[in-house]
Amino acid sequence: MRNIIITVLSVMLLATAYTAYSQPKPKKSGTLRIMTYNVGTIEKHISDTFSKADNVALLGKIIRNSQADAVCVQELDSCGRNKYFQLEALTKAIDENWHFLFGRAVYYYGGAFGAGMTAAKKPIRSFNIFIPTPEGSEDRNVAVMEFEDYVVCSTHLNYNQPHQVDIINAEMKRLYGDSSKPVFLGGDMNAQPKSEMMQIFEQEWTIISTMARTTVQDRMVCIDFILQLNNRAKRVEVVDSQVIHSHIWGNVNLASDHYPVYVDIKLQ
Repeated sequence: MRNIIITVLSVMLLATAYTAYSQPKPKKSGTLRIMTYNVGTIEKHISDTFSKADNVALLGKIIRNSQADAVCVQELDSCGRNKYFQLEALTKAIDENWHFLFGRAVYYYGGAFGAGMTAAKKPIRSFNIFIPTPEGSEDRNVAVMEFEDYVVCSTHLNYNQPHQVDIINAEMKRLYGDSSKPVFLGGDMNAQPKSEMMQIFEQEWTIISTMARTTVQDRMVCIDFILQLNNRAKRVEVVDSQVIHSHIWGNVNLASDHYPVYVDIKLQ
């Protein structure tokens, strides 16, 4: 009985540690807030009382009131099984004046599926990098938005396929290895800290987001990250990084099965 009590207390303490400080903090002046968010095809908790439109509106409210400047978004349908352009609808729910880029990974149900970007600033260039995977796996992509003084990219990777990371590393080094612009990559990597895939990432990137808290509802694991490319740009100053487990503007647990992760930075 004593061992059972100790085990229960340990689990409770661990859960408390993961949920502490989970509200988004006010963004400080002069900082850039980059967020990554797997939105779960905006349907993970749909019910008779919570529609797809409700889900889009909730995600938009959470992102808007989290003061994000650029958001890396994963698990998006484009006029496929959900019959509407999810990233366009989400962007309008955040702010009518924002700009978005959807990157196709696979054709799906007559439409497409992939990762994308949405941001307050208009990019000077946007493009998609296709990542082929072995037969039997879903192909993947990297959606890239380049701005005047930085670059933000979004991806969603398959579990335990290190070659995906090799492709990303090689392509981003080719494109931006000699650039003085800081380059950021946010996404659901389907890999935990210190895993083989993240170790390969860290050959060319530095993880700048928090790894101290769970980023998925049903597992106490961190698999969503924001990284900075190790190119000619100066290392940014990380002011804050949080996983948002709760929000005064809406139920984060209802919005998706992943939690939004953000990092506040100062460009050097």
